[in-house]
Amino acid sequence: MTDSNNKNKKKITYEISNYPSDMSLAEYYRKWEKGDLIIPDFQRQFVWNKSDASKLIESFLLGLPVPGVFLYKRREDNKFLVVDGQQRILSAIFFLKGFFKEKIFRLSNVEKPWDNSSFEDLTDADKRALEDSILRATIIQQLDPADDTSIYHIFERLNTGGKKLNPMEVRRCVYSGIFANKLEELNKNSNWRKIFGKEKMDLRFKDVELVLRILALAARKEEYEKPMKSFLTEFMKDNSRTIADDVQPLINAFEKVCAFVFEHLGDKPFHLKGRLNYAAIDCIMAVILRTEFESIPDDFKERFEILKYNENFKENVYESTSDTKSVEGRFVKAEEILIG
Repeated sequence: MTDSNNKNKKKITYEISNYPSDMSLAEYYRKWEKGDLIIPDFQRQFVWNKSDASKLIESFLLGLPVPGVFLYKRREDNKFLVVDGQQRILSAIFFLKGFFKEKIFRLSNVEKPWDNSSFEDLTDADKRALEDSILRATIIQQLDPADDTSIYHIFERLNTGGKKLNPMEVRRCVYSGIFANKLEELNKNSNWRKIFGKEKMDLRFKDVELVLRILALAARKEEYEKPMKSFLTEFMKDNSRTIADDVQPLINAFEKVCAFVFEHLGDKPFHLKGRLNYAAIDCIMAVILRTEFESIPDDFKERFEILKYNENFKENVYESTSDTKSVEGRFVKAEEILIG
């Protein structure tokens, strides 16, 4: 696909509505218990300690203003996905529920008479005041197109925590499910860890994103157009509910390909110039995934050494690696030398 095609591609626009909702803490708790309030599932889901959460509860009890939250109303079932504000929402839910990380939630370092009190220890008046406290929500809903395709972009722009989520963390939040779980399962493969070059999982999912990148290029390299971030996001969205027929065989073959690469090339074969080269690994792993094993030449290792020093290949794995021409160029050269 040429750059001119990229320029002519129609830009997607969204019609989004948003409106305020003065929801009480009791209402948040009720939605949570019913499963109508969804907290995205990712590693840094709840990072506040008990003192942080206690200060929030104290603010509600004192009647102090608390910053609002953002909720995305999902079209398919009208459930609410928390876009921003999960620390505040979960703190309130935990206190009303009575537990903080499996221990009784007693307020700490707050003013008397609430210090060291659980919800059940509060007076009836304070219980009612807390349950009736308002945590204003801005409700966001996509009106057009008739789907939820804007949710990734909304989440990416509105997550305002102390440490911004990277694109893969956002994808895991928005497109959690069977495909996201499968990516993490593949990432644990022992041969993959040796190829990647680190035994421990990356805390910010860079290794998981690389698995996604390899599968996406193996499945849809012909459809690739920059930026890589958007290409990967679209691929993950397309497979979030049901894994596509052209993707499942690649998932099934991934561990076999890792075993093949480790057997023939050993540890860290794609660490060119001392560092893992993402362009080299995405291309070569994807080429093998796209090839019947019976078609791979016996002298694969020797061909790999030739490929590494090919000037055209080197140019496309070191410079402008996400450009459409670079991706196409390295795939053509890898297929020619490794398989042809």
